[in-house]
Amino acid sequence: MRAHGWDGTPGRAIRTVRVRALPAVLSVLAVLVMAGGGQSAPPTAAAVVLAEADGSSTSPPVVLPKIDCAALAGQDLSGTPGAAAVIGSATAATSPDGSAACEVKGIVAPQIQFDVFLPTTTWRQRYLQLGCASLCGNIDFYADATDGCVPLNRGDFVLATNNQGHVGVSGFDGTFGADPQLRVDFGYRADHVVALVAKRLIALYYGQGPRYSYFDGCSQGGHEGLTEAQRYPHDFDGIVAGAPASLFSSLIVWSTGWHATANTDAQGRPILTAAKLPALHAAVLRECDARDGLADGQIDDPRACSFDPRSLRCPTGTDSASCLTDAQADAVRKLYAGPRDERGRLMYPGGEPLGSEANWARWVTPTAAGNPAVAEGNATNALKYLAYPSVRPSATLRDLHYDSATFREISQQAGIYDASDPDLTAFRAAGGKLLLWHGWADPAISPYGTIAYYRALTERMGGTAATQRFARLFMLPGVSHCGDGQGPDAIDALTPTLAWVENGVAPDRLVATKRQDDTVVRTRPVYPYPTVARYDGSGSVDDATNFAPAPPPTRYQDDIAWLGSFRSGYEQTCSWHDGHWTCTPARRPS
Repeated sequence: MRAHGWDGTPGRAIRTVRVRALPAVLSVLAVLVMAGGGQSAPPTAAAVVLAEADGSSTSPPVVLPKIDCAALAGQDLSGTPGAAAVIGSATAATSPDGSAACEVKGIVAPQIQFDVFLPTTTWRQRYLQLGCASLCGNIDFYADATDGCVPLNRGDFVLATNNQGHVGVSGFDGTFGADPQLRVDFGYRADHVVALVAKRLIALYYGQGPRYSYFDGCSQGGHEGLTEAQRYPHDFDGIVAGAPASLFSSLIVWSTGWHATANTDAQGRPILTAAKLPALHAAVLRECDARDGLADGQIDDPRACSFDPRSLRCPTGTDSASCLTDAQADAVRKLYAGPRDERGRLMYPGGEPLGSEANWARWVTPTAAGNPAVAEGNATNALKYLAYPSVRPSATLRDLHYDSATFREISQQAGIYDASDPDLTAFRAAGGKLLLWHGWADPAISPYGTIAYYRALTERMGGTAATQRFARLFMLPGVSHCGDGQGPDAIDALTPTLAWVENGVAPDRLVATKRQDDTVVRTRPVYPYPTVARYDGSGSVDDATNFAPAPPPTRYQDDIAWLGSFRSGYEQTCSWHDGHWTCTPARRPS
């Protein structure tokens, strides 16, 4: 997994992992026998072997291309309904997963750049679209939560991604917001139209469309996944959404802005520095780590503990890395509390979770090397270009008022940006499966917001049992934003999603792995929320086999009171009509 999101860190390629190699003769047999002239064929011995590798009882057979790669460059896609597109190039290439492929680059009007890799010998009728990070603005092939995913690493999928409709000079460049159409493309349109175009390309190249379609993303990519489930329930059969930035309009202004202002003094200097974080985190662990019954350096649920940062105050007249000044203790208290309005009400459902302190550098505080925290840049860009109906190029965080009136003003953009609708009736009816995941120690997007959304989802969809038939949430103790942190952070959520969609086997457990210098130092099971992992009392605490599912010792209220809400009907559809930009209530998906 990649620790990406609101920092603008450049992306990396899909992680390649070692898998049990199949004999070459079986791989060839799979291609020759299972292709079936582009038609589905009964499983062969090779198909069975391949199925065992990805943990499913069946594996779709390989289908070979019907036309040459170069022939795709001449195809006319301008007539795709709502997604007029042009192909810029179609060339032989190596896919990010390492397989031989036909790479197609193009643009969906007005300027959504897309990139598609179509395997030439290994396609097993699966399509995977990948989300992007931060405010996007570039083509970034990265599959989150796919550690050790055999189907991905052997080239099963057509892969596609896009830049969300704009080109950015950094990960948090919000200047595209000066154009309302580009706001819409970023907010909800880009992934849908790229899915339409990619599926047309698949049908042209192989003579048939994909049998199964999947989406995978974290942070902004997680937001994109939820947007697809809520607005376009027929685009994808399975969606993996990690640490979703679903409450985008509140997150990018109130949560991110609070990170910056709570840690800035009157002279504009950071109050809390990276040098203070190790002692702060250690103090939190001393207070909270063993509350879950096991002192193991990670906190299963931060809500089980309370911590007063004033307990770490420096002696009068002193200051060192092992203690907090009064101003620093107050800043920490504010970060835990989350953004508040003039009456003390939450403006985002959650603040920094206890146990996340070791991950605050770069997100909330400057780094140890002195690089500034990204929170101020992210929130400032949002205020300038995204938060209001029109741009405010001179806006700064000093102009932001933490009050309910400003909250309501900024909430007017939620109809374009947010993905917080708990009604997934159409997605469920279409057979869709949703796997949500989030790190308990995420400093960039509070895990409490995802838990609050899942609570609203379960209430709307008929309760926990009914919801878990198609949507499950996995919470990872000690894990930072989209990975990293102190807990086991490498998971494969994609393979279980394939089994769920294709074989009806719901994921009852994920196994998370922690590596140091490529050496596995800990594995832990992660169960569907609210179930937790409990040590069985024997064997290593670093071995997942020594843990079993258990109900949480305390059942907390997941519906957090804040100024916003999780509701249906807020979505808007916006476009140009007779020279005017018009936004109307979005039509409910069916």
